Amino acid sequence: MNYQMLLECYAKGVTISKDEAELLDIELYSQLESIKVSRTQGCIEVAPDYICQASMVREGSLWIVCLASVLDKLTPPALGNKARGPKVLEALLRYEYLVENQI
Repeated sequence: MNYQMLLECYAKGVTISKDEAELLDIELYSQLESIKVSRTQGCIEVAPDYICQASMVREGSLWIVCLASVLDKLTPPALGNKARGPKVLEALLRYEYLVENQI
């Protein structure tokens, strides 16, 4: 199952298991690495509004932002570690997928 399907399930109220959350975390890392070299990744497409709402992010957000938000809810970062959401936003800004006034 890919991350988009898991987020679809999450949006419908299906619980994501610990194993699935770990797979999502690996996927997020993979997506962050891939946006450094390719601008054609599906994760940088805009997610449907209902996915954004379930992820508790602004409508019109990218799939990768939704993924990071859901992961931060499922497995919050350890004390002293940065949450995934800000890490993703920093990467999107650094690689010019977003500009400051879009956030």
